[in-house]
Amino acid sequence: MLVWKDILRPVSILLPIESTIQEALVLLETSKPDLLLVGDSHQGIVGYIDRPSLMGQITSSGDLSGQVEYRKDMVRVPAESPISFYHNIHVVLGMDLAGNIVGYTSTSEAKTHLGQYKLEQLNHIFNSSGIGIITTDPHFEITFMNETAEQILGLPKSVLLYRNYKTLLTIDKDLEEVLSGKQLLSVESSINYKRISGNFSPLHEHGKIIGIVHIFSHRERLGEAVNELEFVRNISDDLQAIYSSENEQIIVVNHAGKIVRIAGTFLREFWEVQNPEELIGADVYQLERTGIFYPNIADLCMTQKKKLSMIQESSQGQMVWSVATPVFHGDKLEKVVILSRDITGIHVMRSEREMSGRKTKEHDQEMDEMLTKQDNQRKLVYRSKVMERLVDEIKHIAQVDSTVLLVGESGVGKEVFAHTIHECSPRKKEPFIRVNCGALPESLIESELFGYEKGAFTGADQKGKPGMFELADKGTIFLDEVTELPYPMQAKLLRVLQEREIMRVGGTRTIPVDVRVIAATNQNIKELVRSRKFREDLYYRLHVIPIEIPPLRKRAPDIIPLSIHFLKGFNSLYHLDKSLTREALHALEGYAWPGNVRELQNLIERLVVTTRKDNIDTEDVIPHLYAEEQLSRESKTLVLDIIPLKEAVEEVENQLISLALKKYGTAAKVAKILGVSPATLSRRIQKFLP
Repeated sequence: MLVWKDILRPVSILLPIESTIQEALVLLETSKPDLLLVGDSHQGIVGYIDRPSLMGQITSSGDLSGQVEYRKDMVRVPAESPISFYHNIHVVLGMDLAGNIVGYTSTSEAKTHLGQYKLEQLNHIFNSSGIGIITTDPHFEITFMNETAEQILGLPKSVLLYRNYKTLLTIDKDLEEVLSGKQLLSVESSINYKRISGNFSPLHEHGKIIGIVHIFSHRERLGEAVNELEFVRNISDDLQAIYSSENEQIIVVNHAGKIVRIAGTFLREFWEVQNPEELIGADVYQLERTGIFYPNIADLCMTQKKKLSMIQESSQGQMVWSVATPVFHGDKLEKVVILSRDITGIHVMRSEREMSGRKTKEHDQEMDEMLTKQDNQRKLVYRSKVMERLVDEIKHIAQVDSTVLLVGESGVGKEVFAHTIHECSPRKKEPFIRVNCGALPESLIESELFGYEKGAFTGADQKGKPGMFELADKGTIFLDEVTELPYPMQAKLLRVLQEREIMRVGGTRTIPVDVRVIAATNQNIKELVRSRKFREDLYYRLHVIPIEIPPLRKRAPDIIPLSIHFLKGFNSLYHLDKSLTREALHALEGYAWPGNVRELQNLIERLVVTTRKDNIDTEDVIPHLYAEEQLSRESKTLVLDIIPLKEAVEEVENQLISLALKKYGTAAKVAKILGVSPATLSRRIQKFLP
């Protein structure tokens, strides 16, 4: 920064205030200053006289003996203050801290100094940035080059100045185009065997092109710079996309587990602090240990080194849906970026339908209907991409009344999907009736589905009774396990689907029904058709919009959210406060779940009820997960973790010998059962068993 002190001239000559024009003229001619300060020892400096004003006085009066007239457009400024300019001021007087005048300058001279200073600074900036600059006149003769240009080209100014730049450059572009006003960008060229890359632009002065300016750098360095700029641009694009998300919090955790940045919408209630600055530098492991939140998604992301998504819960019951993404520099994990959204408003719905005044008592189905509700819309609990696509498809087909066939293994949640279709459809305010076709006695199926008139059969209600289809009128009927219907009953169902009318048992008139039909099965319905156990015409009537629901093992990202979802439900149901450790969640995520969501729900309930301590850990989960495998003769060896092969072999040998000794008692029997010699067994016992 340039200050007044840097450019002030010392006050060496002071023209007395009573001086004549001739005395002033003589002093200006002998001392050759641009101006003379006027004053005396009593008044100090009161003004100044410069050549133009003095010549004007001489011309107007013609008398050199008259008293000189001086100008007063001056200003006093602190000598240490930055240079700035004042309106209608020609002379600046600099003062020290005591108020004494230490020098002076004219504003025109100050502007010249300031311009030179800025030019030097600009040149320094260009040189420091590694950018070379060369300018030419209209004939391509080099008129200027900075120091960096000399360094890049390996040639001094003395060699290049005033030489024809066009003849020196090796370039596949026509520089004449630049003189016509065109700009050439990212042009590669070479000079003195140095490869460079840069831009050629017209050099303007007063609206006229007076030459060209070439701004360039080393081609290799430019490549590095472009890579860096591309990296920054990518980050910028990512951040812009993140910041454009509504109501989302961004937290950056470094490789050591420290929170280094917080942006976006701060989830104050979740963290239980007022300002995000209070969390900067906090250790996520310590926050987890103190119970601020659970689970620690940053740690899970760093451990698994992949993108994760899950529900986190605070000590006060606040819930957020978090997505953690690892950021690598080369092969090294540098940080984790966590994007979180508050989902505390989402709560679990556990419902069961009352059909014909009767309530189901199956506890499996009670929890199998668990849905989340937000803004009065039901949603499935999922976070996997496959489920995301499936739910999007379901919402689309829900808007029409076409028949839907849900196919999937037992326990995948077919009824939850059926509920979702109903809730997303225009019929959502009308009845949703579930019929378990496999649970109805064969003798009562027709009367349950279509109803009966009074006196239709012995024991019938004297008032008659509407069937499931009538109860579902204007709404949706869900035919679960539809393949369990007896073959004769399938023909009657086909007629209802075709004609959209039913006839009660013992009745003589048809009753029109307006229902949306959703059917479901866990069997291979095509194979049943081939084996003539299911009517082909009914199959095609149901197979309008088939939807296959993937088993839980094929949508692993849903396991942890579902686990926490069920845990919260059972905690609330049994008035408990259990939690799952991250190791337990890992174990749940690694299991195949042959029983699908229902098996997971049952296991979580079992763990909540049977575990004595509040934290459910791996040691609690593993025995329940793999109890059958450990007892099964088809799967005698169980691997739960990755360890070196040698250690694994030794561990298996150790366990086999221990189990065999406990069972058979003698080394001879054990050697025979294990198929080794007594000597080999003895060596193994000495090695493994103290």
